[in-house]
Amino acid sequence: MGKQKFVFISYSSRDGKFVKEVVHTLENMGIFCWKAPEMIPAGSSYAKEIPKAIRECEVFLLILSQTSQDSIWVEKEIDTAISNRKNIIPLQIDDAPLNETFRFYLNNVQMVAYNQNPEKAMEELTAQLSQLIVNSPVKKEEGITVKKLSEPKNTTKMSLVRHLGDSNALRFNRIPLECKKCGSKSLSNISMGIYRCDKCGEENYDDYQTVRRYLDRVGMASAAEIEQNTGVPRRVISYFFKEEYLEIPKSSTIRVPCERCGAPIRTGVLCDSCKNVKGNKLLKKNDTWHSRI
Repeated sequence: MGKQKFVFISYSSRDGKFVKEVVHTLENMGIFCWKAPEMIPAGSSYAKEIPKAIRECEVFLLILSQTSQDSIWVEKEIDTAISNRKNIIPLQIDDAPLNETFRFYLNNVQMVAYNQNPEKAMEELTAQLSQLIVNSPVKKEEGITVKKLSEPKNTTKMSLVRHLGDSNALRFNRIPLECKKCGSKSLSNISMGIYRCDKCGEENYDDYQTVRRYLDRVGMASAAEIEQNTGVPRRVISYFFKEEYLEIPKSSTIRVPCERCGAPIRTGVLCDSCKNVKGNKLLKKNDTWHSRI
């Protein structure tokens, strides 16, 4: 990629025809786009090139539709983008309601509603991209318009699993109401869980981003240490553990028991075997669980 700034396109192959038109429009405006499979070098693999491209991209453009919500690959790509703190722009192209996972992923992320007004949406999209990418002046194209821990032991060290989960977490995941630096209540959501103060420019974070950044810095810590050093309540940290956003590192000898069979596990409430047992009351409604990269 060199030093050229580019947009990573995340999409379902079933929306491929639409995506080609979007890419054509953006590249005619001087905005370089990266999308699979065209950008995968011969002899390389999706598993290697896609995470690399997401890490290096300037903007992550999500083509949001029912089919993309059904795609495990799109879900993994969003997960990687969030982990790498990328600017995420969802371009919604149909009227499908967001499922629980995508509602959490896109909490407070402003969508561009192509399905409601295509011409206005493309103008809004290119305006946003022109501010984030400065490869060349953008030309306007004519007509384009933890098991639930009762009381985690201080010795139980937890690290980050780079995945978000369902919308129930919104009840626990508090967002900042005022700037921690100047106290201003005027905050703008600039990315997943990140809020910039309009007055002083300070970045403020929701609970998940606060814990995540702390663990990125220290490597691993107990729930008590996380609470003490971040101010995030223990019940929230425990919820993140139960929902598999946090895990006990492999290097630790500590484990918690599976709530069904008692097998030792490092995150969540069930071991992998019990997750697949049909009729298990602890399974989620669609019998699926968080994937990890």
